[in-house]
Amino acid sequence: MKLEIRERDRRAMLLLVGAAVVYAVFSFGILPAFDALKDASSEVGGKEEQLSRYRRALIRKGHYARLLEKARKDVSDLEARLIRGDNPTLAAVELQTIVEEAAKKVGLEFSQRNISPARKKDEFFNEITMTLAFEATPGQVTQFLEEIRNAPKFITVRNAQIAPAQVVHEAPKKGDFKKMVRANLTISAVLPMPPRKSG
Repeated sequence: MKLEIRERDRRAMLLLVGAAVVYAVFSFGILPAFDALKDASSEVGGKEEQLSRYRRALIRKGHYARLLEKARKDVSDLEARLIRGDNPTLAAVELQTIVEEAAKKVGLEFSQRNISPARKKDEFFNEITMTLAFEATPGQVTQFLEEIRNAPKFITVRNAQIAPAQVVHEAPKKGDFKKMVRANLTISAVLPMPPRKSG
């Protein structure tokens, strides 16, 4: 028994097989390839952004090294302005020498001076204070404070009490009146902590 397929049925079968082949090609070939291309294009955007971040990090790597070197240099320059802290006694002598040289330049004589021992300011620094008392003209006090500010080492005035030495109610009959003030100053210097011995 031979199966006879009419021409019309054969064309319909061929059309059906052709449609199934086209469907299979689209379903298993073209559409997955299109989805893969679409995913690849979105991955390319992510990879471009990641590559851009890596480039910025590489550029910054040299920049950070330069910034770190500059920061080290700045710290060493600033530490050079501090009175050395490895020996507190020598640090107190250095502070006293700087203050006395400043007083000598402006012609001041201290009626009282007192240096305190180094005290811990924080975990990195100690502090030495020096209390001074003297009588001078307002100009001498100003010049002295200017000399302290321009000292080669970092020294600050922590406390200043300035009062007139005498109260004037009227101008003197003969000669000029020379104003005198009584000054009590507390001057401080910051010292780096001595390096700790490890071990």
